[in-house]
Amino acid sequence: MRKIWLLGLLIVSMLSACDKDDNEVAPGERPDERLNQVLSEYKSQLVNAEYGWKATLFPEGGAGYSFLFDFSENDRVITRSDINAGTAAPLESTYRLKAAQLPSLLFDTYTYLHILADPDATKSGGEWGEGRVSDYEFSFDSVSPDSIILTGNYNDSRLILVRATADEASNYISRVNENAQTFENINNFTSYFKQLEVGNQSIDIVVNTDLRTITFTYDEGSGVRTFTTSYYFTPEGLRLLQPLNVGGLVITSLNEMQYSAFRNRINLTVNGTEASIQETSSPAYVDPQVARTFYNNPPNGAYWRTVNGFTVEGVVDTFNVGSIANLELITLYIQASPPYDGLIFWTTDGKFFGPALRSRFTDDGRIVFTYGGEFGTTPEQAAPMVNATREQLTIPEGYYVIRTGPNTYDLVSAKDGKTWISFQ
Repeated sequence: MRKIWLLGLLIVSMLSACDKDDNEVAPGERPDERLNQVLSEYKSQLVNAEYGWKATLFPEGGAGYSFLFDFSENDRVITRSDINAGTAAPLESTYRLKAAQLPSLLFDTYTYLHILADPDATKSGGEWGEGRVSDYEFSFDSVSPDSIILTGNYNDSRLILVRATADEASNYISRVNENAQTFENINNFTSYFKQLEVGNQSIDIVVNTDLRTITFTYDEGSGVRTFTTSYYFTPEGLRLLQPLNVGGLVITSLNEMQYSAFRNRINLTVNGTEASIQETSSPAYVDPQVARTFYNNPPNGAYWRTVNGFTVEGVVDTFNVGSIANLELITLYIQASPPYDGLIFWTTDGKFFGPALRSRFTDDGRIVFTYGGEFGTTPEQAAPMVNATREQLTIPEGYYVIRTGPNTYDLVSAKDGKTWISFQ
């Protein structure tokens, strides 16, 4: 009996030993150890780039922004960027690599990346509550000796890092910023309408330098077409996120840009061909249906809204509507009281006032407003601003309607092209 018991004990011991041997993981093969090894290798690659990394960030909210990163072993990173003039200065912050669902790179204290993710529209230039829909925490997608591609953990932004050269370490951001500043001289043009001239092609363009978007309007033979894309700057010039294809001409970038203050013109090259951007008093192409499209399709079925009122020769809010006491919103109500529309000013205390309007459309694509009375009672303090706005809105020449996005339009004076108002 004792022999049987000892034999059973020996078998159990042997089975236990076998289980232990089968389940034992060799040193360095545990999942957490392998992940830590990967993170260590990624950090070494970031740190050992002698001249840092040039980078382009593509936020989910559109456009692209250039960066230069210099990572150090002690979890510090120095960043430069072309977001604005101030971000060209080096900013030191911290970073870390973390094992999240995927190996991740986190910029965990404030750096220029955070500007684009800031929900405050005054800081990010994007939408309130969303900013530019960007990230400052990223997962590694692919890694090679000279490049790293990452995706934002929250908003799917794309961050592409490329190992910098000694020359790029010293002047990459300055060259990018030089092109940005050259192109943004387009804001010095006093006319709304700008045309890109390439060879025998004339293309109307509308540029939003805050959001980095360009809208192209051109005649395709079968009718007027509009195409909007985001852009970003490189040391060579401006690159479109989506190419423009018009009449067999494919435009991916605007290069060798130079601004002439005397002629108020930007000279450049497209595919090696000399080109220019200059202002005009009227558009080269007008879609005769876009005014009706604007009028019949307000985003909520009832009204369009504007924030700043009229811009005149580049001066935003020329009539100072922003100074109206308690002003909350200005709306262009469609059929506010048939047959009248209304440009109605709303205040935070529940009051509303503004001109009643009758709207008509011309065969060449303009919308013309005529004055038809008043809605509400305009406060004495607001009367100069409201009256100036009404007088401008009801000029007999009317307005060209320019579509600048899925739900955004500009109304531009057909008198001289120097006055406009934006609606969304």
